[in-house]
Amino acid sequence: MPKPRVAIFEFTDCEGCEVEIVSLRDKFLLLEKRLDIVNWRLGQENNQPGPYDITIIEGTPITQHEIDMLKKLREESGVLIGLGACACMGGIPGIMDKDQRKKWYKKIYGESYKPKGIDALPLSAYVQIDFLIHGCPVNKNEVVRIVEDLLAGKTPKYRGWSVCFDCKQANNECRLVNKKPCLGPIIQGGCEAVCVSGGASCYGCFGLCQEPNIKALLKILNQISDKEEIDRLFSMFLKKTEEYKKIIKNDWQ
Repeated sequence: MPKPRVAIFEFTDCEGCEVEIVSLRDKFLLLEKRLDIVNWRLGQENNQPGPYDITIIEGTPITQHEIDMLKKLREESGVLIGLGACACMGGIPGIMDKDQRKKWYKKIYGESYKPKGIDALPLSAYVQIDFLIHGCPVNKNEVVRIVEDLLAGKTPKYRGWSVCFDCKQANNECRLVNKKPCLGPIIQGGCEAVCVSGGASCYGCFGLCQEPNIKALLKILNQISDKEEIDRLFSMFLKKTEEYKKIIKNDWQ
């Protein structure tokens, strides 16, 4: 059987998720024996045009050129995968709304600057995505698991638990029990609770879990925090989601 042709592209991002792939080292070398990476700007010099069996895209398309390129890659790809929070949910670039972006362009770069950026939206705002590998950055073990599933002819599945399970595995004390804000109960697991283990909140870079009980979590958060802090938690990675828009519309009730 011929090896699947794989391409890795990036749009507007920090390339941190691709660096995580590079840091796989021995695991990555083993994966390379089973696939043929034919296009990857960050990892090699000689790149080939499509079509591709699997295309992995990091970053959010914020220019018309990137949007057009995304649509072209969708046409040329058998399986299209979003890599990281920027690709999956708009990520950090998505915190700023479209109208605010214009104001800050002028403030930072001056009146004469002609910006190319339109808005920071997830890949799914423009094309159909077959699977999303969440994270900021992605978890290396999750990348290996999903690629191995694809190579085995399986359809990858999302984790069926929340970050709270990962916290238990890491022996972390519950932030909510200790009256500290956290999104762990409504966020998909698989990140190994790295942020909470480091003393921070869960900000939701792995995306919402299936059937998240946002209303119940908001009830708890309103008891231990204020509206500004709650908005900061939800808007870090979830601002472009429909769930966040509903929260804003209902004024946190």
